[in-house]
Amino acid sequence: MTLKNTKSNSSLYSSTCLNLLLIVLIFLIVPAGAVDLDALNNSCINCHENVTVKKPSENFQRWSDSIHSSYFVTCDACHGGNPDVTTESEAHSTMKNVTDPKSPIYFKNIPETCGKCHSTELDHFKNTMHFERLRAEASAPSCATCHKPHSFKVLKASELLPLCSVCHNVRDMPSSANVPNDAKIALEMADELQNEIMALSNSLSDAKAKGMDVSSAQKDLDKATFVIKDVPSLWHSFNLKAFDIQIQSGIDSARKGQNKLSEVEPTAPSVPGFGIVMVLGLFATLYIIRKI
Repeated sequence: MTLKNTKSNSSLYSSTCLNLLLIVLIFLIVPAGAVDLDALNNSCINCHENVTVKKPSENFQRWSDSIHSSYFVTCDACHGGNPDVTTESEAHSTMKNVTDPKSPIYFKNIPETCGKCHSTELDHFKNTMHFERLRAEASAPSCATCHKPHSFKVLKASELLPLCSVCHNVRDMPSSANVPNDAKIALEMADELQNEIMALSNSLSDAKAKGMDVSSAQKDLDKATFVIKDVPSLWHSFNLKAFDIQIQSGIDSARKGQNKLSEVEPTAPSVPGFGIVMVLGLFATLYIIRKI
């Protein structure tokens, strides 16, 4: 190994250790999901975090542990009201009851309320049968059906069967009783794509360290990553066949990249002055032959 490579590896090692140390310090200093609530100066939070009534207290706790709190999406974003005033009557004065058709959390209005931030998902959702049924009846699924108010969770594949089966079953048959299982398989494929991307990413790092040409495999990783980034919006179209095709294309790209790396030989490091050494060696050989 040359001095240059030794310095490069030493620098890479030092940089990696420093990054890992910073990550550890961040996790030690900042608790998971922690939010500087006081800095928001939001009366909804200031009041509800101290309320003792069971339901409001539980709702606040679910929100404080959710991804919305991490991004400072507070109560007023969904419920309305005025977070800049300090009395309950003033803060709630513009709020509508959940049964009021003008309320942002009235069942028909929930998609538009969520769509203020999640616009791409809303565009996909509007082209579904779920949205059409929601226009007509309260029992149809909306964002809150799957993501649960205040906790705003993202469902795992294992959680889809009981939820989707509430409507998609042999008795009610809104479309097909196979939908819950098909949806479960679709999300499992998305998980598989995530694992394939991680595996390829790790293999690329190892290959780079060995001096391999990874440009072609990197393109495959980029294709697979593009697919996984589009999963949230694609899922909300509820077209499971199209979803499966797209996810499979991402899996194929990631595996293609892995196969390329397994076939590539490490690039031989160039030796400085190698040509000069060859020429000098040739002259030395000719000199010896003439002496003989």
